[in-house]
Amino acid sequence: MLTQALIGNEGRTIELGWKDGSRSRFHAMWLRDNALDDKTRSAGNGQRLITILDIPADTRIGAASVKGGALEVSFVPEQKTVSFPAAWLSANAYDR
Repeated sequence: MLTQALIGNEGRTIELGWKDGSRSRFHAMWLRDNALDDKTRSAGNGQRLITILDIPADTRIGAASVKGGALEVSFVPEQKTVSFPAAWLSANAYDR
């Protein structure tokens, strides 16, 4: 279970806290590139609808919170808010 979200490095990273005491770190650009919203990925087959070049190079996390078992992240400068299920974040954690 996801319990905490701490924005770091001027919005370039986020550190997540889990119920078991473990922590996971994600980069803002990686999260934005892997967003699960319908403008980034096809709902039908998960196919990527954008490329990394479509994402502003200065993408940062402007706000983040844990809501209903998911991480909700707002990216700037796009002003785009995306939700990431805790199970997906756990399965895709890359800093183990």
